[in-house]
Amino acid sequence: MESSITEKEFAVITELSNNHLPNQRTIAKKLGISLGLTNLIIKRLAKTGYIKIKQLNRRQIRYVLTPKGFSEKARKSYNYTLRTINNLTLMREKIQNLAIAKYKTGIRNFIIVGDNELADITEISLKKLPMPDIKYTRELKNGKEIDSFTLILNTKNKNGKSGKNLVNLISYLTESGLNI
Repeated sequence: MESSITEKEFAVITELSNNHLPNQRTIAKKLGISLGLTNLIIKRLAKTGYIKIKQLNRRQIRYVLTPKGFSEKARKSYNYTLRTINNLTLMREKIQNLAIAKYKTGIRNFIIVGDNELADITEISLKKLPMPDIKYTRELKNGKEIDSFTLILNTKNKNGKSGKNLVNLISYLTESGLNI
């Protein structure tokens, strides 16, 4: 099987396909890479048949994605989408497993801190649990020491006093084997 293009090559192909008449300086600036590296990547993509370079006039060049380049861009995009969906599914399962484990210890109330994607995924994860007595709320911030990727578990000790147990979801998910 042919070797796949690198992430930087993919970024250049994407930029070439999104822009009608891009120049290398613009591509380099948009991608945050050097002009020399951009030139090298474009030459490599042309040599391997992913793009064609057409000279329009003395000063203008058009980069055309070949069928091979288009196919590779589509394949890479498809694989990225699949990886993302799989990671989101795994993330939801890990959060649900955490909630179920805490549920078994008597915790029924959760506070989701944050207004970001992880907070949204956590809310969806808790919503989909089959335990109807699990309750959750959302808060933007709950004190200076609490990050926006924290799940707060409201607990009651033996004396009936409420307490809070914090779970850093980024750390929890990373320790669970997810690359976040």
